[in-house]
Amino acid sequence: MKANRLMNIRGIGFDLGETLIFYRDTPLNWAALYPDALRSVATACAPRVTEQQMEMATAVLSRYNTRITPRTCEVSAVTILGEVLQQWGVDAPDQRSVAVEAFFGFFQQNMAAYPDTNSALKSLRQHGIPVGILTDVPYGMPRDFVERDIERAGVAGLFNSLLTSVEVGVRKPEPAGYRMLADQLGIVPSEMMYVGNEPKDVIGALQAGAVAVFLDRSTAGGQYGQQFTIETLSQIHGIFVSLNS
Repeated sequence: MKANRLMNIRGIGFDLGETLIFYRDTPLNWAALYPDALRSVATACAPRVTEQQMEMATAVLSRYNTRITPRTCEVSAVTILGEVLQQWGVDAPDQRSVAVEAFFGFFQQNMAAYPDTNSALKSLRQHGIPVGILTDVPYGMPRDFVERDIERAGVAGLFNSLLTSVEVGVRKPEPAGYRMLADQLGIVPSEMMYVGNEPKDVIGALQAGAVAVFLDRSTAGGQYGQQFTIETLSQIHGIFVSLNS
């Protein structure tokens, strides 16, 4: 932990995936699971998909995979899965929502919170500290699926605000989402501490004028300009207290 003295922190923002919650047995890059996920979509929307059409659908998903091709402009799930359906010759607009449900439903089977998540969030809540979540979603995942993840992980009701990259319109490290989150918490960015596990979390927080905390569960020692580095969420409340004492 870097002991810089920074004053007047009034709220805390968190990244979601791999910070507070995670998918069991699912890699960060979903590419290896495309075939199974697409079969779920095909079963729901187009059961006669050919091998060639499946390959074209895989190419669509790869193009929108931010682990392969990073982007800051967000694209909706309806747009992405709509392109998949076009490759399969399915043009019915009502099938897009069916495809979205089948695709994300496949990945939401094994959701869990980290062991330190609930206690950390409950502690902040008990001390009256406003807490918000700003998360980049995979493949334009709609908000209701994010809320399902939060519910299944058992952390619903432990934060004051939730923002996704779809709602913001851009992905991290663009500073717009951090500013929107601070506004929803009733503070300005300089009064917010943001916690995340990736370089973009830190970079975006700094660009927005927030205090950046890097969650380094693996103790790899990455340095991205963050004011603080932690190994567990249990350290968050102590930092908050030290900054306001």
